[in-house]
Amino acid sequence: MAAEMDVPTNGFTSVNNAIAHPPSPPSTIGSAGTKRKRDAKTPAPKFYAVRTGKAPGIYHTWTDCLDQVRGFPKAVFKSFTSLTEAESFLHNQQSAGGEGKVSKYYGVRSGRNPGVYTSWSDVLEQITGWKAPKHKAFKTKGEAEQWVADGTNMSYPMSDIALESVESLEGPSAKKPKTTIRLKPYSGVKTEISPTPLDPSAYSPGSAPLPISTEDGFDPNITLDSITNGVRYKTATERALLKPQVVRPARDSWIKIYTDGSALANGQAHAIGGIGIYFGPGDKRNEGSALTGSRQTNQRAELSAIFRALELAPQDRRIIIVSDSNYAINCVTIWFQKWRSNGYINAQGRAVENKDLIIKIVDVLEQRFRTNRHRTDAEEDELAEGGHWERGPAAVKFEWIRGHAGSEGNVEADRLAVAAAREAREARDAAVVVPGGTVETADVMQEVNGTA
Repeated sequence: MAAEMDVPTNGFTSVNNAIAHPPSPPSTIGSAGTKRKRDAKTPAPKFYAVRTGKAPGIYHTWTDCLDQVRGFPKAVFKSFTSLTEAESFLHNQQSAGGEGKVSKYYGVRSGRNPGVYTSWSDVLEQITGWKAPKHKAFKTKGEAEQWVADGTNMSYPMSDIALESVESLEGPSAKKPKTTIRLKPYSGVKTEISPTPLDPSAYSPGSAPLPISTEDGFDPNITLDSITNGVRYKTATERALLKPQVVRPARDSWIKIYTDGSALANGQAHAIGGIGIYFGPGDKRNEGSALTGSRQTNQRAELSAIFRALELAPQDRRIIIVSDSNYAINCVTIWFQKWRSNGYINAQGRAVENKDLIIKIVDVLEQRFRTNRHRTDAEEDELAEGGHWERGPAAVKFEWIRGHAGSEGNVEADRLAVAAAREAREARDAAVVVPGGTVETADVMQEVNGTA
């Protein structure tokens, strides 16, 4: 008989809620132990039957049993007070103590092998990992068979199934209450609610069966602990958190780019400008820079911002340039057509202002169209008034928006342009011209004059 143990005598069934291995032939008793006479206070011996484990068989101590099931996937084991019952369990037979009486019948309507089963462990073999399983417990075999036969009827009442207590790896003395799971009728609609472990206390992290909704083979209920460097179950708060997803625009979608120009003291001799280009929040292509050249006007800033946006934008994507300057948009979509035919002379007979920038922008637009016109598989848009480059796989369209009217993109582009103009003004004001025509900063001049 087994050595004396201080564990309770009631047995618990351990089921890993996963497909069990086929029954193995009975093996020899793992731990022989020694016989000795027990007094009245000595508890009755226990027999631990390991049906599925490292070495299936019957063991006399919980330690020996634990060695066979710890870390073994889909382990199935149970404790008994008689060797006969343990052997019956090992052979996957009805417990001798049950006298062949079945207390509950389980109907599996949707699973690996639909049918009627008499043990919960057998049911688990059919439904674990099965998408949208359907099963229900009955008191009679006839009711279970009828329910399975009516499988074509998709509406069935909610069922309560009590799981057998699972024997903890902490030891056989750890009793666990029965857990009741309410199974809702399957509607065919996948829910997005954060999953909750079936019974975290019954399994060590990473050993529980995967939830039915798992798609990538990883249990969403566990996480890596940064302190212990081991896996653990997530808290309720962690399970409720939504995982951020990077959202990228569709390949054929239009890219919207906001542009703006600013000229501080516009129209005056000391005016200074800046340009702003805004693609979106956190986009690395967002840019604010000083207006180049000696002519610092608001109109040149608006046109320069459009030109810079065309340089930054992908050359093979369709884009929409949004500007609050009707002047700049009309220059490169309508007016340029007449100007190009008359040598860029305006109605007053004078040279068109900002001719250099307008020609540069139109040249870039036409080059984009020529480069991508071979991509005839792309859906073409109806020819717009602005020019042939407003259609095709790398089309460029212009959209006017009222300035300072609350548009986030326009506000951000304006902020970038104004900030760039102010920075340019500060840099200019900090510089002076020394004899000979060179430019030095005010700090350098203080050193030259000995006033630093």
